[in-house]
Amino acid sequence: METKGSKISAFMEETFVPIAASIGGQRHLLALRDGIVMIMPLLILGSFAMIVIEFPVPAWSEYMVSAGWGGDGYLSILMNATFGITAIVAAYGVANSLAASYKRKNGDAIDGVPAGILAIATFFIVNQDGGTDSANLFVAMLFAIITAEIYRTFIQREWVIKLPPSVPAAVSRQFTALLPGLVILGGSWLFIAVPLSNTESATISAWLNNGLFASLAGIGLSYPAMMLGSFLEHLLWSFGLHGSAIIIFPFFEPLWVTSTAEGTSIFTWAFYENNVWMGGSGATLPVVVYMLIFAKSKLLKGVSKVAIAPGIFNINEPVVFGLPIVLNPMLMIPYILSPLAIVTVMYIGTSLGIFPILDKIVPWTTPVFISGFLAASGGIGSRLMAVFAQLICFMVSFLIWLPFIRAWDRINLRREAGE
Repeated sequence: METKGSKISAFMEETFVPIAASIGGQRHLLALRDGIVMIMPLLILGSFAMIVIEFPVPAWSEYMVSAGWGGDGYLSILMNATFGITAIVAAYGVANSLAASYKRKNGDAIDGVPAGILAIATFFIVNQDGGTDSANLFVAMLFAIITAEIYRTFIQREWVIKLPPSVPAAVSRQFTALLPGLVILGGSWLFIAVPLSNTESATISAWLNNGLFASLAGIGLSYPAMMLGSFLEHLLWSFGLHGSAIIIFPFFEPLWVTSTAEGTSIFTWAFYENNVWMGGSGATLPVVVYMLIFAKSKLLKGVSKVAIAPGIFNINEPVVFGLPIVLNPMLMIPYILSPLAIVTVMYIGTSLGIFPILDKIVPWTTPVFISGFLAASGGIGSRLMAVFAQLICFMVSFLIWLPFIRAWDRINLRREAGE
């Protein structure tokens, strides 16, 4: 007899999963993801420099400033070369990825490099105030998409300058970009930069950042939005789809990266990455610890031994596919609920001023508790409270997972005994 749970699972597999998979493969979302992924190494390297400058020991901070390293000193050069160019790198990455996803008439892939270069030039035209950091990340990605779409249209319709076959391919490719480049850069200058130059906003960046993007940020940087994002992400993971790549990276990460740099919102990239992804998606590190100590079935014992080392560094594929969590109605429940509980606990604690705002991006493989200490600003007390917040989240996740993982352990123990 088919149970209610199996009917729901079948409905999800037949209806929801194909739609989600189609969204996950949408070329514009993939391009946004690629652009964000491209800037992550810069953000991490810049964070290392920030940690050195702002290490929570007053004597150290004073020494760094007096020695010319802190403040506007030597390390600021590294900060400007990492945090300071994220919008440029994202513009190139998004346009390059999007243009390269299309094909010419003959079936060959379009070269995305010229589109990436034109996207950088377009960004500087529409953003005359020169801000190239994460504050203008959305502007950079928006015009990167527009640039790539115009560029690929010219290439696919062959509205390009064609040189004789005797001309070297490297030279011919550069002339191919001239006509689309003329339209893209000329149009950006004539219809956007010039008209706005005498207005109050002065640039499209200021106009968008203070208008549309400010409204979107107000919605995206909210408790309901993060709860919705987390729910959808882990629901997709539960059916074997990369929920992070489909939901978090294209829709939420740009907002959270920007808010991390500004340090004015509770909801930052560090908030999500260092707590909700504790041990990996679904906050599964507490589950691995439980299995390692208390599990009785061979399956859970084996998975725990394989998963503990990766789990410490926030990699949990052995748990997601080994237990398995994917397509397992019993374990899908805590896998989805645990992150939602963590978001709620962190939001309440930070809103009340108990937990500090996490405004430093650290490498995603940084073990829990260390990541909390490094992600917070302020002195030792503030950073220790961030560690305490992670400890609370660990315990909350452990308690949510406990009845489900114990039941799954008993089921597998009976199976192994042949019952």
